[in-house]
Amino acid sequence: MLRRAVVLWITLLVTPLTWGDEMTAAAEMFCEKVKVCAMAQMAEEDMTPEVRGMMEPILNNMCSNIQSRVVGKVPEGSPLYGPAIGCMRSMESLTCAQIQDLASSETAECQSFREKAEAASARG
Repeated sequence: MLRRAVVLWITLLVTPLTWGDEMTAAAEMFCEKVKVCAMAQMAEEDMTPEVRGMMEPILNNMCSNIQSRVVGKVPEGSPLYGPAIGCMRSMESLTCAQIQDLASSETAECQSFREKAEAASARG
């Protein structure tokens, strides 16, 4: 689950875009949701204390690492700003099971954002 979420984050972060404060807040909210889901899954699985001890700092640092990569990017007036925020907010509404399978759980808002970002990137 964590790996899939990280792949999605990387996909969002490698676009030639940057996010404003509202986007940072939306990204943080989704990141917190991913952490909650990952922690719940770890609690259900038979992990050794050592493995759990290795995973918890990674999860605790995930949001700050991601946020440090998105702060101060894409101006609020960008045509992609609203769709990007909509995508992040829609992902926050996913269930933990949907987050585990992000490849088949793409929200309509994220699909729209992806298409618009790809079109903008193709235009140069």
